[in-house]
Amino acid sequence: MKKALEGVRVIDLTTFMSGPFATMILGDLGAEIIKVEQRAVGDASRAIPPHFHDGESLYYISLNRNKKAITLDLNSPRGKEIFLALVRKADVVIDNYRPGITRKLGIDYARLAEVNERIICCSITAYGTDGPYGDRPAYDLNIQALSGSMSMTGEEGRVPLRLGVPMGDLAASMWSTVGILAALRHRDKEGEGQLVDIALLDSLAAFITYPALYFSQANEVAGPVGSGHQSIVPFQAFKTKDQFITVSCANEKFWGVLCDALEAPELKHDPRFARLGDRLKNKGELNAILDRVFESRTCREWSEIFSSFGVPFAPVNAIDKVFDDPALLHRGMVVSVDHSGDDLRMFGNPIKLSRTPIRHYSTPPRLGGDNVSVLTELLDLSVDEVKNLMAEGVI
Repeated sequence: MKKALEGVRVIDLTTFMSGPFATMILGDLGAEIIKVEQRAVGDASRAIPPHFHDGESLYYISLNRNKKAITLDLNSPRGKEIFLALVRKADVVIDNYRPGITRKLGIDYARLAEVNERIICCSITAYGTDGPYGDRPAYDLNIQALSGSMSMTGEEGRVPLRLGVPMGDLAASMWSTVGILAALRHRDKEGEGQLVDIALLDSLAAFITYPALYFSQANEVAGPVGSGHQSIVPFQAFKTKDQFITVSCANEKFWGVLCDALEAPELKHDPRFARLGDRLKNKGELNAILDRVFESRTCREWSEIFSSFGVPFAPVNAIDKVFDDPALLHRGMVVSVDHSGDDLRMFGNPIKLSRTPIRHYSTPPRLGGDNVSVLTELLDLSVDEVKNLMAEGVI
């Protein structure tokens, strides 16, 4: 069966989270991903503790399925020659080096476009390839802080919290994928490549939608609201007898349904809570009432009641429950990847395509595990030539 990105070849120079996640998406969709790593060292995420499987960090394994891997010394003339030869046969080159590193190595977009005018280069940086922050180093935590998202996460009056998933990195990965696909579409029409410039800061700031307008038009500076919402009440997690459950009432229909499910008609007709604006104004009073009601039953009991009434709800699941969630299992989101003879369970790709479905997830590559196959098949080198390159320290 055909794959959506079959025939697209991507050279992956990235490490850690932001780049590898983007190339993994492309690999899931059928692109050939050739991960290029520093010899002997490799992607730094290969060594991230605390969990390892057959010598590989589970952090690394989680981000690098459906890829091939070669090692290459980009500082050596022969290594750079091999890299440029690969670029001639590639469609995309993606890196997440700090600004200026690709130019220093002689592999920036301007140089690669001389080798292959159809090449698409995607550079993921913390703050962009230029700008006031220059080459200041940063990680996801710093981006969450600077973008404003961290100031809106957590409980009022308490320490700001980092999101449980690295959204700065993941946002950059998603925007990178969108940019690369758009550039491929443009190349199909015009025959020319281009540079895709993605900054983590831009990527996460772009996810801040209504809070931005609440400030620019109403001068309201968003703060932490816990599990709640700045505009909608009730819209948060409540403690039951045994665990937390979330309820969302974004309109009057669902508010009425919730009141019926709670057997509390008096709340539906209480003028303090009758309309969304009223509930927002009297949020503290309403939540105090709801807290007492929710603690009267278990999460399972409320789930059964809310299911029968049609209340938008969901329990707050820990990851062990997520792996067994019927909806995710039905959607094929829990997949097994063979790694050294063991099936490792992880979450798959959420993109469901009717004509080019994602059906196969291959194990993340060993460091340099595809040196021979890639260089002999793509560059027509002999096995002896590849062995000499290994002996010389080029790969």
